Amino acid sequence: MGKTNRKGDEYIVTKIGVLLPTRESVMYHGTGDPRPLVQLAIEAETAGYDSVWAGDSLLAKPRAEPLTFLAAVAAATERVELGTAVLIASQRNPEQLAQAVATLDALSGGRFILGVGAGPGADNVRVDHEFVGANFDKRSSRVFEVTERCRALWAADNAPQMYPLPHRPSGPPIWMGGEGPRTLERTGRLADGWFPITPDVPTFVTKLAAVRASAEAAGRDPNSLDIAMYLTVVVGETATAEAALAEHSELYYNKPASEIASWQAGCAGPVHEVVEFIHGFIDAGADHICVRFATRDVSEQVHLLAEHLPDLRS
Repeated sequence: MGKTNRKGDEYIVTKIGVLLPTRESVMYHGTGDPRPLVQLAIEAETAGYDSVWAGDSLLAKPRAEPLTFLAAVAAATERVELGTAVLIASQRNPEQLAQAVATLDALSGGRFILGVGAGPGADNVRVDHEFVGANFDKRSSRVFEVTERCRALWAADNAPQMYPLPHRPSGPPIWMGGEGPRTLERTGRLADGWFPITPDVPTFVTKLAAVRASAEAAGRDPNSLDIAMYLTVVVGETATAEAALAEHSELYYNKPASEIASWQAGCAGPVHEVVEFIHGFIDAGADHICVRFATRDVSEQVHLLAEHLPDLRS
């Protein structure tokens, strides 16, 4: 069964969200048309999910720009939180990003979560950075520079005030992706949450401990951070589900699923196995799960897992 994680003096039930398949709409359908995905966000909200998410990349993994796309989702939904999973902040101009994020936070009525990262050290990620004139080699430190600048602009601390104001005076929460030692230390010291993509529960536990130790060393309450996890799943008969996951890995990463499993947590099989898999990370400390369904028909998967949301939150 699931659990409630303690955060400060409050008990919170783990939240379950859905990654909207902006990349998959290009991979499988060749169009990248984001309009059907707005309807999918409405379906996820109606089915009882807590959040919907969008990924980010330019040429490396072509897809819809996430902030623009999520603005449409914000207008079409009422309750679900909206987030980037994750936005490559090292490629962004901080002043323009601050205005775009403040606008989205205002449009959503304060439902936006800014998940950020620098992307892996892959050649196609280097190409994306060079495409926009960003420094690939310093991308990790640049993420923190960009987000701190955004916070200063939202708060008007020794900076010109930009409009619109974000819904929350301090701006939306900022969750850091990434798992390198320096990123973990900076996350605990500076971020509002951690949003990893670790390969297994033991690795998650070890790196979460490092984030919390850094927060405590900085004089912060380590339990005040939001702890998320990005999980890839396929629900279905084992052989069919595993075949779908293998196809997704080949199309998304141009690598076999066995190689992807060495750095990214995934599960393909009957729904009870998927629920148990997700529970492992919840029990280890995750209080927000972002589920990526690695299939052609994400809508079907959304509804299959939705029947078990009470089990995950219980």
